Amino acid sequence: MSIRSILSASFGELRANHFHSGIDIRTDGVCGVKVFSVSDGYVSRIKISPFGYGKAIYIDHPDGRTTVYAHLNEFVPQIDSIARCEQYRKKSFSVDFNLKAGEVKVKRGQLIAYSGNTGSSGGPHLHFEVRDTKSEEPLNPLAFIPEITDRTAPTIYGIKCYALNRDAYVDNKLSEKYYSSAELAQRAIVAYGNIGIGVHATDFFDEGGRPCGVVDVKLFDNDELKFHSHIDKLNFDYTRYINSFIDYAERYNTKRYVQKSFVEPNNRLSIYRKQSNIFIGDGERHTLRYELTDFAGNKKSLTFSVIGKKLDALNRAKPKGDLVEWQKSWAKDTLGLSVVIPREAMYKDDYIYISSCKSNIFNQNVYTIGSPDMPLQKKMTVSIPIPKQMAGLEHLFVGIVDKKNKMSYVGGQREGNMLTVKTYDMGTFAVGVDSIAPRVVSKNTRNTLNSNHFLMVGLTDDMSGIDTYNCYIDGRWVLFAYDYKTAMLKAKISTLDIAKGNHTLTAIVTDACGNEAKLNWNFTLQ
Repeated sequence: MSIRSILSASFGELRANHFHSGIDIRTDGVCGVKVFSVSDGYVSRIKISPFGYGKAIYIDHPDGRTTVYAHLNEFVPQIDSIARCEQYRKKSFSVDFNLKAGEVKVKRGQLIAYSGNTGSSGGPHLHFEVRDTKSEEPLNPLAFIPEITDRTAPTIYGIKCYALNRDAYVDNKLSEKYYSSAELAQRAIVAYGNIGIGVHATDFFDEGGRPCGVVDVKLFDNDELKFHSHIDKLNFDYTRYINSFIDYAERYNTKRYVQKSFVEPNNRLSIYRKQSNIFIGDGERHTLRYELTDFAGNKKSLTFSVIGKKLDALNRAKPKGDLVEWQKSWAKDTLGLSVVIPREAMYKDDYIYISSCKSNIFNQNVYTIGSPDMPLQKKMTVSIPIPKQMAGLEHLFVGIVDKKNKMSYVGGQREGNMLTVKTYDMGTFAVGVDSIAPRVVSKNTRNTLNSNHFLMVGLTDDMSGIDTYNCYIDGRWVLFAYDYKTAMLKAKISTLDIAKGNHTLTAIVTDACGNEAKLNWNFTLQ
């Protein structure tokens, strides 16, 4: 089966907590499309996981680059044999290992795998990357694939204006405000002092339909270049700084991706080519212009005006809570709660307010730390007291409570009458209990099977989630693939090296709170 190279995601596209490090090539909604090596080289790494890239192959090339092929359904037999040996050696479906240089050589155009929907893929496609072999930095694959054409310019939906200090303000004494492109065409923004601008924009390929990322952003103030960002390579160590590159709170609250055209103090991204302040003085009129360019050179501009007006009095309420400085670690013990935020976890100095209240829904005190729309670069440590009525229980965990009073598992270790957890998330915390083991059932509809059939085990868990899983046939460990999206353990019988006759499949599964479930299922192989 062959397909046209239609992309559904671009390099540098904005994702939750990371930049997209490659391109996604559509496979017309099916798995099993042939995947070929783009150039001569050798297989340097194989990675298999139920999450992330799923099944992935890494190929090193003589030109100093590495290509990555991810979310694969299966490898060709030679590579599959090597992967299975490692999985059986470690008795683990998840493996990540390197191969010796030249152990598995490949030629340009050689079949290496078949596309799939494994890992955290949202549908069948091929995720493809180009990396610098030495630094492992992802590069824009579109620079190496000239057959991908695009004539569609980016789309600008609006901008957001920010007051960057307490003496500055935006319309009506606000600290920040969003403006649609249509609104900007009708009137000027009124502001004063040091301001920052962010752009709400995206890009589309000629074919594919999904919004993609904008490679190059420039902001001019009265024709002077004030800001320039350009995404042509990434660094996995710094990809979480995307939460400072975008307006995280705007994304959390409105789903809009606004890219900031100013750089916060704790932002180590290397994509910035130019950055300088914009000061709006009293009575001044500034003409600002965005120029956005995609990978193919298509451009889109937006021009708008800002008028400076200084107010005689600016009575802005002081934020509640403690000022946390991004360069310093911060610790707070209050209300029976302990919070430690390491240095350089915040992107800028900000205020954090801690409160507690009695929840009738959970029959305990719940604790709110900051706001869920406030991002962290490093995990904070939270220690929460165990309610007296839960002191004698096991399988306790720290949970985070959303606006609908639904609790989600975070984790935690018990230390006396406290539960301690490390988390990136701020919000409302409470103590939960998960004493219910996962549900493990056979998904086979009959007990008499042949070698072309699959053994299938369904897994579900109501709270903390599946943590470990192992399958045995007649007491011998055997390899089952785990797909969390379908909640299934699965293995083709022909790969399990079992004789005809009667057998017992045993599946042992635990959740993150240590609850264990066991399935014994008898079948006959004809």
